[in-house]
Amino acid sequence: MQSRRLKLALPLMALIALLVAAACAPAAQPPVVQTVVVEKVQTSAPVVQTQVVEKVQTSAPVVQTVVVQATAVPAQAPQAFVFGAQGEPVCLDPAIITDGISGRVTNQIYEGLVKFDKDTTNPVPSLAKSWTTSADGKEWTFKLQEGVKFHDGTDFNADAVIKNFDYWGNTKNAQHDGQVKAGQIFEYYEAQFGGFDENSIIEKIEAVDPTTVKFTLRQPQGPFLNNLAMFVFVFASPTALEKYGVDTCKNPVGTGPYKFVEWKPNEQVTLDAFADYWDKANAPKMQRVIVRNIPNNSARLLALAAGEINALEGMEPRDVAAIKDDPRFKLLLRPTNTTGYLAFNYNVKEFNDPKVRQAFAQAINKKAIVDALYGGTGLVANQFQPPSLWGYNHDLKDWDYDTEAAKKLLADAGFANGLSEVTFNDKKVPLELWYMPVSRPYYPNPKDIGTAMAADLAKAGINVSLQTVDWATYLSRRANGELPLYMLGWTGDNGDPDNFVCYFFCLSADDKPLSREGFVNDKALSDLLRKAAATTEQAERAKMYQESEQMIHDNIWRVFIANNQPPLALGANVTGYIPNPTGTEFFNTVEVKATP
Repeated sequence: MQSRRLKLALPLMALIALLVAAACAPAAQPPVVQTVVVEKVQTSAPVVQTQVVEKVQTSAPVVQTVVVQATAVPAQAPQAFVFGAQGEPVCLDPAIITDGISGRVTNQIYEGLVKFDKDTTNPVPSLAKSWTTSADGKEWTFKLQEGVKFHDGTDFNADAVIKNFDYWGNTKNAQHDGQVKAGQIFEYYEAQFGGFDENSIIEKIEAVDPTTVKFTLRQPQGPFLNNLAMFVFVFASPTALEKYGVDTCKNPVGTGPYKFVEWKPNEQVTLDAFADYWDKANAPKMQRVIVRNIPNNSARLLALAAGEINALEGMEPRDVAAIKDDPRFKLLLRPTNTTGYLAFNYNVKEFNDPKVRQAFAQAINKKAIVDALYGGTGLVANQFQPPSLWGYNHDLKDWDYDTEAAKKLLADAGFANGLSEVTFNDKKVPLELWYMPVSRPYYPNPKDIGTAMAADLAKAGINVSLQTVDWATYLSRRANGELPLYMLGWTGDNGDPDNFVCYFFCLSADDKPLSREGFVNDKALSDLLRKAAATTEQAERAKMYQESEQMIHDNIWRVFIANNQPPLALGANVTGYIPNPTGTEFFNTVEVKATP
């Protein structure tokens, strides 16, 4: 805040004369001098000049008050859009992230060949202005936008595309190898393209010319174009990749409408509009974007009410209806594309018994949890895909909530006295249920939901100890298979069932179970899902995904809790925010209007 004071006082000679006269006069009660101070304060609200009258006891005669008229100045438009996030980003290199909190920031900095159109999962041009595909679906040729620059001045061209894909998928690439040795993983590339090196579905990428790039696939891939639109397959400056090495998490350089300024840990990330952004028709409307870390749902809402932030995601269920009815705010619902689940780690000996897994499934009252803890935006989930996806199995019948049946299943599995201790990696340990430390679209309040699950499980004789840790560590432990029983979920990235089901239940390229998925091991399921991904006819693929959901259900590989329409709250003066089912939302269209 900038302020300026103007003090109006008598001229020096006049003041001296008055003092001399007063000295010669008889003693009297000191009169009052009134001095006017005009203060001008610059804020985002209307500027008003205020008059302060200061009364000073002196022996001088009364001096007439100077009056300054207060004049309202029109409000100035805010220069920044401030978003309240549920937690700290893990990393700002899209190639090695999996979480939406990090993705919210990187979506503004980076761009890919294609992107999702507004509130859909339909791919439309981005850095590629057009594309063609061969009749057999194995060759894809993209024509690139011309004259595009990265934020560091490096040219975007076919060579930049090739260098990024090499960084992601070539284990011999120096930057890739360095990241892996530093403990990072390229999880999305492995999942969406079948693995690295010769295991990748992408056989080769060629620069036909500086503005044309050609992909040759080893086999057709139904979701290939939708995969390319995902928030992780976006391009970093090749110069920056080489310059920063393993420090790309803290030094993001893309082609997007906003460029990175600074990241204050546990506080905020600041971005500024990129003056040389190539897409002038979609240039950012705000000069600055700030993504502020406010982990507590209530504190985040209070910040919105106070005008400290302009928008947020993640609310207490009770606040959703209140926001909807309050004219100071706007409530937006992201289309249903999320599923929260309870995952078993199959290095826990007891979880390899389907009776034990079914006991968990029947012990949890999912409807009560959704009714009480989702603020009217949730649905009970009975499979991994949400109902909006075309591979959803409408004929699947869920396990009934039945505490007594759960007790019997435990007894039949040899745990007549209940389950409080398990064998994890060949060691006896207390049974722990891990919940995330941050609000997520599929679990708006993980601790409360975890507490409700624990209470239901206890009624059936399953006694768990609730545990959590910071978000980055939580995701790392999950990736390394170190959590025995844990809550997590998924927001679909590309509108294709493959991204839900195969991402989690396909085995590795050499048919090994994945640590990041708790070592679940079902080769028949994995083979079916790979066949579905290699098929291009949607009707045929849908049947295979429906069959896969039935297989997952019958084996109780996981317990699916809820789907959700994640609520977003904005100030009434915010326009242009477009919720996308994938959560990939762009802030260049957002404008914060001046408050009247």
